[in-house]
Amino acid sequence: MPVRAIYALTAGRKPVVVTNHFYMRPDIREALHTQFFFWCIMDEKEGPVLVDQSFTQQCLDEMRIAYSVKEHPLELLARIGVKPEDVRHVILTHLHWDHYAGDNFYPNARYYVHQKELEYVTGPLMRFHTYAQHYNFKALENLIRMRFSGRVQLLEDDNTPVCDGITCIRTGGHTPGLLSVAADTDSGTKVICSDVVPRYRNISEMTPCGIHYDVTEALTALEKIRHIAKSAENILPGHDPAITERYPETAPGVYRVS
Repeated sequence: MPVRAIYALTAGRKPVVVTNHFYMRPDIREALHTQFFFWCIMDEKEGPVLVDQSFTQQCLDEMRIAYSVKEHPLELLARIGVKPEDVRHVILTHLHWDHYAGDNFYPNARYYVHQKELEYVTGPLMRFHTYAQHYNFKALENLIRMRFSGRVQLLEDDNTPVCDGITCIRTGGHTPGLLSVAADTDSGTKVICSDVVPRYRNISEMTPCGIHYDVTEALTALEKIRHIAKSAENILPGHDPAITERYPETAPGVYRVS
């Protein structure tokens, strides 16, 4: 059964250097901003299914990131009628701080993360600041606690259905376990791309994200997204402010994309 609606919820935007979003593109000289999104799929059977979880001011303060959160994630969800206790599924596309900061918002939820992602953040590469700087250590501690209590489902395959009509697709590239989420709707299969496609321009010009652990996998992931989405209209990039221009704002900070 197709899902009912997809909402993009945003904690705002901040300036970003070009090389974060576009690998090896010195020709791009305009000023860019990154938009911080998480997503809510309103499913008729399963209720709200979240894709990522966003972050709070506490995370930013702990990591000494110069940005102020104007909208708390739970405030944004409340604007579309979602209560924390109603959420039973949270898909974590990957574990970077702006996608998962470790807050205990959803007491009844099962969390989904790819096994390669958990192995990565608990493996030997985290001794390098280049990789480790993107993670909130407290968030990883909390994820492991939830794993021990049975609330985290590790995905092992490249394509895993989570609910009827909602499938997790391992794309990798940006991180080893990076997921995109394909959601069936009345207007086609929408693909929430996360950081494999930070901006529409990445997919139209086949330029991978500048932050990655494997540039070859990041490139082939763009081909995979194109194949799954069928058309550019079905692609939902992870950090493009254009989302806020292309889709109607149904409440402050909330955009209905399907």
